[in-house]
Amino acid sequence: MTAQGDTGVCMIKRMGAALAAVALATAPVQAACWNDQEISAGTIRDFQSLLMVATLRCQVMHVDITADYNAFLNANKPTIQKMNERLKIHFFKAHGPVEGQRRYDGFATSLANAYGARQGNKEVCTGVASLAREAAMMAGSEEGLVLLAQRQGIATALPEGACESPAGSITVAAISPVSTRPAGPAD
Repeated sequence: MTAQGDTGVCMIKRMGAALAAVALATAPVQAACWNDQEISAGTIRDFQSLLMVATLRCQVMHVDITADYNAFLNANKPTIQKMNERLKIHFFKAHGPVEGQRRYDGFATSLANAYGARQGNKEVCTGVASLAREAAMMAGSEEGLVLLAQRQGIATALPEGACESPAGSITVAAISPVSTRPAGPAD
């Protein structure tokens, strides 16, 4: 091989090594970011935390909405379990099994703690009971539970952020609630 040929091979090897280093450096970032399915799982877990904490708070105020919360859990149990597994897999892939379990536990605890500081009264309990009954009617629909959560204004804080959409993909915008009032002259 000529000196020029050796230089070309060395250059290709160096470029390959540089590309591999860049790929390894960015891989954890992409592995840790949240894809659409993981975002849905986080949103449903967040929604469940809202209902759970409100149910406990209402019990303290002697307003028992436990039956409504339990109906929600029973009607959506397989979906809730699937979402929790999806969350655990996210954290395990991003951080390994031991640290991933710690991060999952911290994530779930932070969701519940965020609702723990809220104030409540009998009207709030009545509203949460109604919401739990509506959520029970979703009968395991992931899409339905996400929509209910979004209607409540839940926008789950994602520790590593959402993944970037691949080039050329379509991003669906959030849908605003539809007004049920009749159209008038000003509309």
